[in-house]
Amino acid sequence: MDLIAKGREADVYAVGEGWVLRRFRDGGRSTAQEARILRWLTAAGYPVPVVHATDGADLVMERLHGPTMAEALREHPWRAAEYGAVLGGLHRELHELRAPEWLPPLGEDGAGDARVLHLDLHPENVLLTADGPRVIDWSNARAGGPEVDVAMTSVILRCLELPLATRLVLRTLLRSANRTAGADVRAGLPAATRLRLADPTLSPAEIRLVEDLQRRYG
Repeated sequence: MDLIAKGREADVYAVGEGWVLRRFRDGGRSTAQEARILRWLTAAGYPVPVVHATDGADLVMERLHGPTMAEALREHPWRAAEYGAVLGGLHRELHELRAPEWLPPLGEDGAGDARVLHLDLHPENVLLTADGPRVIDWSNARAGGPEVDVAMTSVILRCLELPLATRLVLRTLLRSANRTAGADVRAGLPAATRLRLADPTLSPAEIRLVEDLQRRYG
């Protein structure tokens, strides 16, 4: 298998013709729930990779071709508002879907009219294919309020260690995404910052940035 991508927690390998295998590095996390939500989203018409198989530990799915939105943004920073509108549109489309009863709830927000939340929907997890944008990495998917999902995207992008010029580009992207997403970002920030601080992969500098944001909005 050829390694073709590395995330914070998982690696992606090319396997066979037109498929990839996603595997968590710790070896102890099951991909069964992620496979289930991907199949459900495919049936609902949401743009995700098609699942081929899972054995609980590994997830084999369709190989998508095209840059991530993050790669495209680095090449074309003047298109930040345009990419932001795409990102916000993906949020809005996702949050039109009422969560299936088997999707784990995000605290008390999982009750009642809960929607499907990605909780890691940022430019690294959007692939710009010839057939349109496709959303990957659904390991954090939960049922809850859309405002938390949109706020989580904001927390992730606002709390990265980046040069000033890149941060300004991301601010443009976020403003556009938030206008398009149709959810109250500020209302979701307290829950989003708490969730982000629970991520064991954050660097000390990222933790400080999230804590600063939490003090302002938590």
